[in-house]
Order: sequence, then C-alpha cells, then structure tokens
Amino acid sequence: MRDKEQLKKIWEEFVYEGKQAPALNEIVRESWLRSLSLGVDPFQEKGKDVLPKHELQRLQKYNHSLIETSLPLMDSLYSIVKGSDFLVILCDKDGRLIKVIGDAETLDKAEKINFVEGADWSEKNVGTNAIGTAIAIDKPIQIFASEHYSKSCHPWTCSASPIHDTSGNILGVLNMSGSFEKVHSHTLGMVVSTVKAIENQLEIQEKTQKNKMMKSLLEATTDTLSDGMLIIDRNGVIIKTNRKLHEIVGLREEYLLGKPVNHVFANKTFSKIVETSLEVQDKELKLKMINPNGNSIHVLINSKPIFQQNRMIGNLVTVKEFHKVRQFINHLSGNQAKVTFEDIIGNSTALLRTKEEAMLAAKSESNVLLIGESGTGKDIFAQAIHNESRRSKKPFIAINCGGIPRDLLGSELFGYEEGAFTGARKGGSAGKFELADGGTLFLDEIGEMSLEMQVLLLRVLQEKVVVRIGGHRVIPADVRIIAATNKNLQEEVKKGSFREDLFFRLNVIPLMLPPLRERKEDIPLLVKYFLSKLSSRLDKTIDHISSQFIQQLMAYQWPGNVRELQNILERSIVRTKRNILEKDTLPEELQISGMNTSEIRIFHKQLPKKDEIKREALIHSIRLCEGNYSRAAKYLGISRSTLYRQMDKFGIR
Repeated sequence: MRDKEQLKKIWEEFVYEGKQAPALNEIVRESWLRSLSLGVDPFQEKGKDVLPKHELQRLQKYNHSLIETSLPLMDSLYSIVKGSDFLVILCDKDGRLIKVIGDAETLDKAEKINFVEGADWSEKNVGTNAIGTAIAIDKPIQIFASEHYSKSCHPWTCSASPIHDTSGNILGVLNMSGSFEKVHSHTLGMVVSTVKAIENQLEIQEKTQKNKMMKSLLEATTDTLSDGMLIIDRNGVIIKTNRKLHEIVGLREEYLLGKPVNHVFANKTFSKIVETSLEVQDKELKLKMINPNGNSIHVLINSKPIFQQNRMIGNLVTVKEFHKVRQFINHLSGNQAKVTFEDIIGNSTALLRTKEEAMLAAKSESNVLLIGESGTGKDIFAQAIHNESRRSKKPFIAINCGGIPRDLLGSELFGYEEGAFTGARKGGSAGKFELADGGTLFLDEIGEMSLEMQVLLLRVLQEKVVVRIGGHRVIPADVRIIAATNKNLQEEVKKGSFREDLFFRLNVIPLMLPPLRERKEDIPLLVKYFLSKLSSRLDKTIDHISSQFIQQLMAYQWPGNVRELQNILERSIVRTKRNILEKDTLPEELQISGMNTSEIRIFHKQLPKKDEIKREALIHSIRLCEGNYSRAAKYLGISRSTLYRQMDKFGIR
C-alpha cells in the first residue's frame, strides 16, 4: 500500500482506536503490534537513545571491519542518489547507527529526530522502521511514510537489508532513507544488491584471513616439530622448510627455498627418494651439503609423496638427526645408568676407599678396569662412575662379553650392514659402540673375550672409529670404556689368552672391588637395604630379625659376595612362616658357619634326607651364578656334565 493518506488513516485508527488494520501489510501490522507491546510511544518526536561521542567511537572501533568493508560500497551507492535527499546508513547488529552518508540538508533533517550516528533505531526504541524491523524479521524491507510506528518518521521512506556473515548471523544493516515523496521500489533493490556485494567482500576477507591464519598455524606447527621438514615440488625444487631443518643442516631458509634439492644435498640416494612416488621410512643416509663448508650430517629420512587427482605433485620429507634417534632408542631401551655412588651401601674402610678412588676416576676420561669377584657389584660401580662423569647425560651401554656366543659378539659390538650374513636384519643394525656414542660402554667379563675379538676391539679403541660388519662406512666412536673382570688379566696375558696391548689400553685406572668377606661390617646395612626392597617385591613384611640370623650371616665367608647375600635373604623371606628371620630360615651352608666338627655332625642328624639337601644346594648355586651352568659347576667343584646329570635327577630346569 503506497497511498499516504490511506496509510495515515489506518495508523490513526490503530493508535487512537486500537483497530487491527487488516488492510495493512502483514509484516508492518505485526511490527506495529510488537511496538505496542514494547510500550513504544508513537508520538515521540525523536529517537531517545544516542551514545556519547566516546562510546560511539568505541562502537565504531568494534565494528571496524564491517565499516571498512562497507564504506567504499556505501560511497558508490550514495554517488548514484547524491542530491536526491537520500541518506545511506550503516548500522550494527543491534540497530545502532555507526556510519551515515548524505547531503548536508538531509543530514540536518535527520538530526532533528536523532537519526544520527550513535542512535538506537531498533523496534524497542522507536517502533516500526526499516532498520529495526529488518533486524526483527531478518529480511530486507521498505517502510513508507505512515507505516513507521513513530509519527516523527512519517515524512520518511526507508529501505533496509540485514548484512550476514558466512554463517548467516546478522552483522549489521544497510539502510537508505529519504523523503517519502521519493519512494521507489528500486531503492530496496539497490540496497539489497549493495548488501550482497558487502557480504561477498566479507566472505573473501574471511577466507583470506583464514588462509593467513592457516599459514601462520602451519608455520607455527612445523616450527615446533622435533624433526626437520622440507616440502619438495614435482620438479625437485624445495618450496617449504621448517626451523628444525635449518638447525640440522646448518643452512638458512633463504639459501634453501627455490633451489633444486640436488643443488643443496650431494647424495644420489636422497635425490632418487624425492623423485619416486614410493613412501620411504627411516632410511639412514649421510647427507653432504653443497655449500662452502661442505659439511656432512648423519640422518634418518622419511619421505611421503603428495598426490592430487592421482598425480604426484611433490614430496613431504622429514629429517631426523641420527644421534638424537639413537639417544631416544637408548632411553626407551633402558640404556641409562640408574645407580649413583649414594646408592652403594656400606661404611667399611675397604668400600669407602674404593668409592673414593672410583669418584676420582669418574672425573677423568680415562678407561677404567674394575677387578673383583663375582657378585661384588662391578656393574653397580660402572653405572655410578658414568653418572658422576661429564658423560652422565649420554648413553650407558652394557654388554656381557662372556654371555654372548663368540660368533655373535662382533655384530653386537660393531653392528652390521644389511646382507652382511644370513639372517641379517633389513637395513642393518647399529652396534653397541654406535649406541654408546658420546657416552660409556661397559664391557663386563672382558676376560672371556676371544683373541680374535680382542684384536678388533683394540683397533676401535686406538682409532676411535668403528666399521660395521659387511660395511665400509667409517663411523666415529666417542666412547669411554669401563671394563670388568673376575680374572687376573696379568696372569691371562702370561698364559697367552689375553693380549698385553689391550690389557694396557684397559688398565689405565684399575679399581679393586673388595669381596664381602673383607667388609663384613657392611652386612647389617646391606640386610636392611635388601629387606626393604625384597619385602616390597615379595609383598611380605618382616617384623623381626633374630640375633642368631645376623650372627650366621657374619660368620659365613660369602663366596658369591653381595649378590649371594641378596639371594639368601630372598630365600629366607620366602621360607619364613612367622614373618621372622631366624637361623633355621637360612640354607645349610650358612647354618653351619662357625660350627666345630661335632656341632656340624649333630646338625646333620636334624636335617632332611641327603637328596633334598643336594637338590637345594644345586638350586642355590644356579641362582647364585645367575643361570650360568659352567660357573655353577665350578662353584660346586664338579664338572658341567655332572651338574647336568644331577639337574636331571632332581628335576631342575
């Protein structure tokens, strides 16, 4: 309905008489009803809520992006209607005016009804109007003359359309207002078209912003990776790197980007990897830089081809520093020393003197030879020396030279390349020297090493490099050696079973570890320490230890040393039924310690059958020697074949 007089009559009947105005546009009628229920005064002369200047500036700053995007398009729209008494107005999502463009004369008219920047033109404030009603119904609308709920607006015609973001939320409203005499249906169309252009521009800006954010996020993510990363296009040109790669290769980003990969790295295998469409995992390479320094790095490479529409467009390559991977593997494998000098139990003069010498040895880089009987704690001292040394943060690798078959010891120590022998692992395997690089290699039972292997070991110690079995690549071996033996190596040298030159290499700092029989005053402390550990592991509390129990421990000569003491205590804890450690919980050899001949004879009459005693002695000896049957037989003073026969007889396996 565009008959001004007819509209005026309908408005008066609604306002004065409360008639429902059925002839009125349904949207306008519903808006009038909302305005009525909101208590809006239809006779108010102007908008009653205008922000002070400082609050308006804060609101404009908040809507900066909307204003900045809309303003050029508002100027274009205004240039079309300039001089025709029209205003072009931008409002925020709540209907508050944040930008007004128009002729001076029209701006003056608008000011009289507070149709100015900072004013609130929502329905709750001024009733039906194009701005407030467009927000209420979330649709474009044109309000003409007396369709306005407020009488002061009847001389105006307004066309407004909500502005939406990409999610459909209202960001604001664009409005054109002018004299009702200039009303035209095309006016609303112009507003809607301009709003569409604003929304398109906002969408482009949002996508651009998202792209920038994703780029920043990608850069932040790649720069926090623990691996080096480079992306190579299908032509082999480096198009993206990360900070870690720059650290690994020692080259700046500007040197790498835009260069063919084979102009940066002199490695044919690497060039082939980035050209292929096959995925490569953990490929060990030596990368040489093509730069004035020409430095080389030992790395592990992973390469994943990137496809688009079934066509390879490049490769994502990650680079790991080999020595860092090795350190990580050592950590996961438990190749770390856990014991410190504080963990070595005892206050005897003999032990304290040895600890003091070991602490001094730890401060040096010299090789150490630990000499002591089985069970004296040579492995414990080796760990403590490592943890006190400058290599404490590096690997501690231990290998028992007597516990590995002779034909396998070489591959364990020096590693091997793929195909070096039947059954060799694909990709080869690093040896203990490689794994211990920068740290300590503990060679236990060094006296059991064959002469052939001694020659190879001596060469590595002299040259500080290792070559894997079946390989040619020379690998640096920065390793400190701690060796251990229960043999008299000087006697072995005289016999010809141990090389004299290797002995001198190892025997730089010899440390004699005292047997337990020479430091019996430490036994009570050791008992207390082991009981605490064993009670927890066996879930059994010991409430009391008899004086006779301790007396027998002190009387025994401990051929198996501290390890035997631990085993004896474990057996006693298991055997006791009353949570008390008494003399009768000890094995026979400890119960008769300190007895004279007649006392031993009486004791034997009280014992179980002879076969049961033999069986228990066998089990004890095998446990004491950690399952090494040769050592157990030697400990018992019988041949290995006799040991096997007795084990079969008593069902021990």
